[in-house]
Amino acid sequence: MNDILLTGAVTIVTASALWDFVKFIINRSDKQRTTNEDLKRSIESLVEKVDMNQAILARTHILRFSDEIRNQIVHSGEYWEQTLMDVDTYERYCQDHPTFKNNYASLAIDHIKKTYQKLLEEHKI
Repeated sequence: MNDILLTGAVTIVTASALWDFVKFIINRSDKQRTTNEDLKRSIESLVEKVDMNQAILARTHILRFSDEIRNQIVHSGEYWEQTLMDVDTYERYCQDHPTFKNNYASLAIDHIKKTYQKLLEEHKI
């Protein structure tokens, strides 16, 4: 009789423990989902900031390069290529982010492109 009661008591405890475990898993899953969503938002925010910083850095390179052209500094072909990649990066970011103020470098970009075209036509690059 004691065995039956003991077995019954264990079954009740086991069922209770199982129910507690199920509640724990459900709550853990909700918390984990929230944590994953928060982590995803944080990563997306970080990626946005990195992309914006790359655009700002590209703009800085563009402005500096344009000033160097105005000061008649001669640049290597590789430097021209890097600057044109910066122009692409900057213009793509501006196109994808219309609220980003992009008029700071538009004259410098035009100057770079026109000078590059002229140097190509003169076979100096």
